[in-house]
Amino acid sequence: MTRKIAIPFLAVVCLCSVLIAQEQVSVTDIAVDKLLEGVRVTVACTGNPNVSSFLSTDPPSLVVDIMGAVSKLKQNRIESAHYPVTAVTVQPSEAATGLRVTIQLRVPVEHKVTVENGLVVVDLGTRSIPPPMVADQKDQFAGRRLSLYVKDADLTDILRMISSQFNLNLLATQDVKSLVTVRLSDVPLRAGLEAVLKAGLCNMVEGKDGIIVVKPVKKDIFGETQVRVFELNYSEAVDVAKIIPKMLSSIGTVDVGYRRVADAGGSNRTNLVVVTDIPEALERVAEFLAEYDEPVPQIMIEAKFVETTLSATDIYGIQWNLSASATSGRFDGTKDFGLPLVFNNMVLGKLNLGQFSATMDILQSRGKSRVLANPSTMTLDNHTAIVSMGTDVPIREISSDPRTGLVLATWKTQSVPIQLQVTPHVTSDGMVNMNVKPSVEAITGWVGSADDQRPMIARRSAESNIAVRDGEVAVIGGLVRDEETRNVGKIPLLGDIPILGDLLFKKTTINHTKNDLIIFIIPHIVRQTEE
Repeated sequence: MTRKIAIPFLAVVCLCSVLIAQEQVSVTDIAVDKLLEGVRVTVACTGNPNVSSFLSTDPPSLVVDIMGAVSKLKQNRIESAHYPVTAVTVQPSEAATGLRVTIQLRVPVEHKVTVENGLVVVDLGTRSIPPPMVADQKDQFAGRRLSLYVKDADLTDILRMISSQFNLNLLATQDVKSLVTVRLSDVPLRAGLEAVLKAGLCNMVEGKDGIIVVKPVKKDIFGETQVRVFELNYSEAVDVAKIIPKMLSSIGTVDVGYRRVADAGGSNRTNLVVVTDIPEALERVAEFLAEYDEPVPQIMIEAKFVETTLSATDIYGIQWNLSASATSGRFDGTKDFGLPLVFNNMVLGKLNLGQFSATMDILQSRGKSRVLANPSTMTLDNHTAIVSMGTDVPIREISSDPRTGLVLATWKTQSVPIQLQVTPHVTSDGMVNMNVKPSVEAITGWVGSADDQRPMIARRSAESNIAVRDGEVAVIGGLVRDEETRNVGKIPLLGDIPILGDLLFKKTTINHTKNDLIIFIIPHIVRQTEE
């Protein structure tokens, strides 16, 4: 009689889990083969081995640690006559809690380690390389490189192996528990270790005594944060401080520092940013500032104010086909001037330098044009440059002394300017977008008595945006100035006789001039020169 024993389902699951956990990787064979350009060492394993490798200098060798592996080899040492390999040895590894395969070399050479289908393949060249640098006390990662191929490996086991391989003082907190899959091929040790920790949602805190503490990212420990002062060359700290918080951790802070050079001169520039955070966040801030704190483009704004007589054949004060006689071709506004725009009886367009030179020659040859001014100024990207010219008109002011009753006459000047405001911006493709605000004031008449006349001033302004290339000419026309000039001629002494002097010995001449003001704007991007 056979008895049936009932086994609970949960117990079966637990038993299977134990069997899977106890399954180990076995090294079954090692081969050393000569290739055309080097030597290949092949390590055959059962299952998927988790491997880490590094180059040693004393004696020269390439060490391959296989985590959790056992040896099924008949011999643990294989001799080789293929340069540069002298022998391959296999022995238990405390670092990886498995096996250590040491490929002994005559000299350090170029190498590549790959893991595929249970095979650990090491390709070695014949060209020697400088031996890896020995880490110093200041930077124990300097000159060291890491290769790592692991799948679903426990992070603490990987850290134990790496710390043993490179003699690092490394501690892991109790809550560092995660499985990671990493594939790294000959990367700097620091970058490789940080990548492994990032995959396991952890980071490391380096102490001044060389001890490295590994912890989960979300856990804070004493001494983790660092303070770094960033000095800005071109940007304002108050602006940068609004962007940096997005790059910081939950415990990071940013403060603005002031370096007063000369308060009396008004220099109060904020060019220091003090950031307190974990090292990873500080590196993000440093990388950001290296790109953000760039020199601001400078633009030279050259302006030319040309006054020309307005004729009946002109359209809005400008003959846009002036370049036709210079180019000996038919005028095409879309090509020659970028399709001039008409707004508020004003015209806006652009020319190239050749057309600008021809236009100026034709204007001057007419004999009815003159250059009022040709100023230039320098400004920064997105900063406003102001170019102004004008006439000061004397105006008499009458006042009386309340104590004595005496009437006093004083004179002051009133400016009648022509002003141009330009705000340029350099785009990534080399264009200059300009916000232009021309403003023209002109005297159109006079009011008041003969002894106390005041000018009537007409103002005309506009605002527009235009995009030109570096060195192209933007043109603003239609700024018509209808100006009245009053000249008084008189015979000395006799002309001052009341009433009779005005009728017989004084003559007033009023001249009306109606001119069009054309403003040419030429932006030049000032290139930064490297010293």
